[in-house]
Amino acid sequence: MTIQKDAGEILLYIYKNYTEGISDCNNHKITEDTKWESHRINNAMDYLYDLNILKMKKTMGNTNGVYNFFIYGINPEGINMVEDQQEFKRRFGFTVNLGFISYSWGAEER
Repeated sequence: MTIQKDAGEILLYIYKNYTEGISDCNNHKITEDTKWESHRINNAMDYLYDLNILKMKKTMGNTNGVYNFFIYGINPEGINMVEDQQEFKRRFGFTVNLGFISYSWGAEER
């Protein structure tokens, strides 16, 4: 996996939750659901944070090596990025069908 692809998958996961009315997510939830190593999550979250597309707070410290963070929404630019297939592919390197989202960690959502 690449950092870019990992970040895209996490953004899709957050977007899917957000569209279902679940607007908050944190390092514990991402770690539990993805089962990824800490550096992989940290790299993907740094990428998304630097793009400034998430409403996100970072706090001091870490849990099992994963930075402490709390996501409470997606900025309009992040929503546009997910919903514009060409922009999403350009930014994250893969295409997505919003009607059927699958993740490398095995979860699939319709």
